[in-house]
Amino acid sequence: MAKTEIKLKELVVGNDITPTTYKMACDDGDYPAGTIVEFDSTTKKLKKATAAANMFGIVADDSKATATDNKIVVYVTGRFDFKECVCPVVEGETILDYQVRGKDIGIFFAE
Repeated sequence: MAKTEIKLKELVVGNDITPTTYKMACDDGDYPAGTIVEFDSTTKKLKKATAAANMFGIVADDSKATATDNKIVVYVTGRFDFKECVCPVVEGETILDYQVRGKDIGIFFAE
């Protein structure tokens, strides 16, 4: 019988930077682990990021925000595997855009 290899996803990588989390209100919707989010200063809630320059944090676990339960846990510092992140598709943006913005806010990406 053939063996099946199971690859576990690891969003947080390395132990040189301690991940910090916040539990914050989000716009309604599904937020898979690794989703990059931005802070909307108008609504005072997180939402899925629209560009690298707007990155605020990274969703820690698969989450669903609803009208009655809209708080989710978000990493705001740490080192992450970029391949496990869910990023907005913006023409011309690359991992470098996320690395530059992340450096400013304490989020670092392993390659």
